[in-house]
Amino acid sequence: MSRLGPSRSHHALVLVLWLSMMLLIWQHYHGLGQVSGGQINKAKARARVGTQPEDDKDVEGTSSIKLPADSPQRPQHPIAPSPPNGIEALLASIAKSSEYFVNVVLQPSDSKKLGGRLQILSTWLSARETLPSLMSSSQISSLDNYIERTIISLFPFTRHPAQPKNAQPFTTLRQTFQKGSIGIVIVGDKSNLRYLCHAIQNIRSVHKSSIPIQVAHAGDNALSPSLRRFITRLASDITTVNIPTFLDSHSLDLEKEDAAPALRPFAALASTFEQVILVDPKTIFLQTPHTILENHSAYKATGALFFHDHLYGKGDFRDRHVFWQGQLKNHPHSQALRSSKVYNEGYAEEADGGVIVLDKSRTSVMVGLLHTCWQNSKRVRKDFTYKYGSGDRDSWWLGFELAGAPYSWENQYGGTIGTLERREGKEDRVCGNTNLHLDENDKPLWFSGGLVYRMEGGDDGGGKGGYEAMTHWIVDGVFLKKAEAGGKDCMKGDSVRAVGREAEKVIRESMEAAKKVDEKSRVFDVRIYQNGGKGVS
Repeated sequence: MSRLGPSRSHHALVLVLWLSMMLLIWQHYHGLGQVSGGQINKAKARARVGTQPEDDKDVEGTSSIKLPADSPQRPQHPIAPSPPNGIEALLASIAKSSEYFVNVVLQPSDSKKLGGRLQILSTWLSARETLPSLMSSSQISSLDNYIERTIISLFPFTRHPAQPKNAQPFTTLRQTFQKGSIGIVIVGDKSNLRYLCHAIQNIRSVHKSSIPIQVAHAGDNALSPSLRRFITRLASDITTVNIPTFLDSHSLDLEKEDAAPALRPFAALASTFEQVILVDPKTIFLQTPHTILENHSAYKATGALFFHDHLYGKGDFRDRHVFWQGQLKNHPHSQALRSSKVYNEGYAEEADGGVIVLDKSRTSVMVGLLHTCWQNSKRVRKDFTYKYGSGDRDSWWLGFELAGAPYSWENQYGGTIGTLERREGKEDRVCGNTNLHLDENDKPLWFSGGLVYRMEGGDDGGGKGGYEAMTHWIVDGVFLKKAEAGGKDCMKGDSVRAVGREAEKVIRESMEAAKKVDEKSRVFDVRIYQNGGKGVS
């Protein structure tokens, strides 16, 4: 029997459902007060000076203008004026909201408001994907215009620097994603060159993975042409991508040395891969990276998979939790947030950014990613994101949460892989500056921290640290931060396990491959290993 496309009745049902939802937004918007010409003019004036009145409130999930104090009291259930019919009603609603969003400028403190706007934008993007067969060409053009001008106003970095007058930068950006493609993106610079080379060797030489790799950077100061040539010659199908040449970086300032964490979400956004495995240079895979894409049900369910940090520091970082709670006040918590021990029980760190997996073919993922990118723009990261968090780590789950975009976590919080310490009369513990993550069958999948032992306050890629055997691992134990002299972390508990044959083989071969590339790199430029690459051109 042949497969038939959607029937006209199916299209009609889709139209009714979408219009019902959008008209509710339209009614709420107009029922809370019509946007008068004077209000729009005031909004434009505020936009010119970059300010907002304190009484201007963006309602989560909708957009509205707060009535002046002397206005008649708002009814409990406002009666909206009769809207136009059909598709025109949809476009009228979107036009009004878009005009408001463009003219009322968000401030760096407005993560929550941005989330509300993105939830509305997500419905527009879904309508654009669902309803074109029921729209005229002029209506489609109008919808595209409303979507794009809203995105430009909220996310000016989506414009390609070579196309400053492009009226559809978001559409153009999504068209660069190669349909069905998968790939690894690693943010690299000269200070983490050693770990970057180790990660590449782990993927190519040990796992024999042919998955394409893009090494993202922010200009020649981060990775000089000679360093880029060296990296691309390590193995096949490795390219380098200068992110500021693909995204308008005026509001990002990504070329600064302290902006390396901020580059990560923009690298994921700009990558031509449709499915992105964003990898930190200090990540070592114990199974092939393809395993996550092919077998991880949590990733398949939402298209966005994040991994937990260790559980530690309960009651510390109170300012961080106050900030999170303020952003998420009155926000309907997702299942992922409701199950968070960090958010709900007051632990220190939620996310390990060593691996982040995204399916950018999904509109929800793109919406969540845009919020994360915004949090890592220059003003926002300086005043809020990095003030209350550790680099970009928590901007991922928070961005997806506020934007109403589904996301998934791994099952456990981070464990430790390293050396076993037996202590008479006390629990065994495993020590190592690593964060171990398991697959859904409780087998070691990957760990962050790299292969090289780092002394506290000392080596961080400069070559002074040596390789240390990794013989045991543990999860669901008690994490002991800097439990040993030299700043080594440990985890104690009754679930200590010996590293199995497969993982032991991967670790041994990864160290052998890493030592070989160490020697090549020393020949290439010994200064990289003497001072972590600082000052190397």
